[in-house]
Amino acid sequence: MMGWKRRAIAVLLLASSSPGSAFAQALASGPETPAGPPAAQDQIFWYPAPSRCTYFTPDAKRAFRYDDPDTWRFAFLVMRETKGEKPVERGYVMVDGTLRELEMVRTGADANQSIVTVWRSPGEPRVNVNVTVSETGREGEAVSLAGRMTLIRGEGRKETEIEGTCSG
Repeated sequence: MMGWKRRAIAVLLLASSSPGSAFAQALASGPETPAGPPAAQDQIFWYPAPSRCTYFTPDAKRAFRYDDPDTWRFAFLVMRETKGEKPVERGYVMVDGTLRELEMVRTGADANQSIVTVWRSPGEPRVNVNVTVSETGREGEAVSLAGRMTLIRGEGRKETEIEGTCSG
């Protein structure tokens, strides 16, 4: 059976091979990323998303239809690799047309009992993402969350309202 990393790479390769896709355009534009403030929030097109947590902008969440791959547009994804003794989570965000993988730095509750998770990119240009969410509901093992994501690069920052679901 193919692991989630291989499936993710296969999905990205398929996405990059379709003419006119945002991912293909990002690959064609090269690795150079501006060091200033991030552009308007990019969305990740990842179908099917093998994720533990999926976060949308409120508009993208309203437009989402499980059976319509064109509506699978995410602001942020969290995936968990379960090989080994301790599961490792990775975050994914699209920054200026480039998909960035992020490492979790820390997570915990703030004074308002919201969950704050700090993510950072392992490479340059450095990207940090702070996700602050509160639980809005539960259904079985799925937890609904809402809050904001702050994308930080250099001195620039971009805040985006997010709504999502985590399972497991």
